[in-house]
Amino acid sequence: MRKLANRIETELKEQEVCAVYNSELARVWPKTISPERRMKEIKRFAEKHHLDVTFYDVGLCAVFEKPDRGAAEHQLRLSLPASKKRKRQRRRRPSRS
Repeated sequence: MRKLANRIETELKEQEVCAVYNSELARVWPKTISPERRMKEIKRFAEKHHLDVTFYDVGLCAVFEKPDRGAAEHQLRLSLPASKKRKRQRRRRPSRS
C-alpha cells in the first residue's frame, strides 16, 4: 500500500491527477472482494492520504487528485501533443472557358 501511495504522490507532483488502473488496484484490493467493499476501502485509502478519488467504470480505474483544488477547476484535462502543420494546398483557379 505504501508503494502505491508513493507512486500517486510522485505523479501528483508533476500533474493534476493520477489514474490507477485495475491491475494495480488489484495488488492491494483483490478483485475477489465485493465491488462495494473494494470502493469503500479505496475511498478510505484516499482519505487517509488526503486525496480525492473518482471511479471510472467501477473496478477499471480510480483517479486520485489533491483535494485543495477549487470546484471550478474540477475538470479532467488531458494534454495533447501539438499537431504538425499541414502543408497548404494551392487552390486551383477555375478555368475561364
